[in-house]
Amino acid sequence: MFNPGRQQLREDHGHRLAIAGFAGLLAFVTAFASSPAIGAGNAPASGAKLSQSGKSLVVQISTSRQIALTGLSRQPDLNQPKSKYLCLEMTRRGKQVISRICIGGRKNSRHRVGVTRTNKANRVFSKNTIAASVKRPSKREFVIKLDPAAARLPHGQYSWRIVRSDGDCKNDSTDCRSSFPARHLARYRMRVIEAVGCTGGNGEFVTHGPRGRKQIALTFDDGPSAYTPQVLHILKAHKVKSTFFEVGQEIQRYPATSRRILAQGHELANHTMHHGLYPGAADIRQTNHVIKKATGFRPCLFRPPGGAVNSGVLSAARANKLKTVNWDRDTNDWKLPGSGSILNTISSARSGSIVLMHDGGGPRSQTVGALAAGIERLQSRGYKLVTVSRLLGNKTIYRPR
Repeated sequence: MFNPGRQQLREDHGHRLAIAGFAGLLAFVTAFASSPAIGAGNAPASGAKLSQSGKSLVVQISTSRQIALTGLSRQPDLNQPKSKYLCLEMTRRGKQVISRICIGGRKNSRHRVGVTRTNKANRVFSKNTIAASVKRPSKREFVIKLDPAAARLPHGQYSWRIVRSDGDCKNDSTDCRSSFPARHLARYRMRVIEAVGCTGGNGEFVTHGPRGRKQIALTFDDGPSAYTPQVLHILKAHKVKSTFFEVGQEIQRYPATSRRILAQGHELANHTMHHGLYPGAADIRQTNHVIKKATGFRPCLFRPPGGAVNSGVLSAARANKLKTVNWDRDTNDWKLPGSGSILNTISSARSGSIVLMHDGGGPRSQTVGALAAGIERLQSRGYKLVTVSRLLGNKTIYRPR
């Protein structure tokens, strides 16, 4: 049984309705006027709680008796009397679509959940399974963690409940269906998930990642600029994530573009305040402050302008808890060598490579012109294009806002 909390729900609904009075009773009747009656007798779900942790929606369910996970269907037909299921139903305010997230299945029951989207008449719009974590802290508890974006649950206000059937219905499937809460819909506000930082800012100096995995990091320096949206469009079309080493003064000119970079799942990194050579700790610290003020993200990576490093630069980055990152593939696109030359350099990357390009600091139409073809060549060879942090085995830190 879960400890009481702000989101924790109890079965003492009669007391709650008594406090709510007639207005609460009217809201209850309205909420269920178009929904089938759901029995409260012998309800196995005795408690439930929704919360958010990092990038995940966390669903905690207590049951009054032990339930076999593999005996449940993760894509049940609720109209079938013999269906066995334990599901979370969520409906966004103002929408008619019910998102039903169900645990179970004979295979991968601990690592996948079913997501079915229906209307109130149970007409199915879509069905799929998504990656999730399903754990059992005890015989009568389930803890499910999933990415709300993968379940197509955007931020906003939701009504929700847990629905359960043990499949013992003889005729009408609603006869043995139970829910928690039993007599009303609970409420939950799905908050916006934001990237706020990353791990790995350990003061090291690197020029590439591990050579044993087919991963490559494409990086862009000197932005943001008027060319950055074109780069973002190409990356999004090819489902690629990249790292942008940004100049503080340019972030101040294009703060919305920096936020867009982050919102699309890319990584922001420090490239000094004014692109000066051999920056000190104060310059790097100020750039971090500008990035965080504009986007809410605290970088863990730093790249010195021109790749120029000495002991002082490395010490300054280390003092700001940043990893210094150069490259092993330089497109020299700042020299404007032509899209063909840039494309050839991108194509020459191998496992663990960090590729240097620019989305700011000058005319970048040649870089934009080579980017799509370069990505396609690498992907055709089986490479996954990732952020520098992911290439190096570090993680992005997410928090709900």
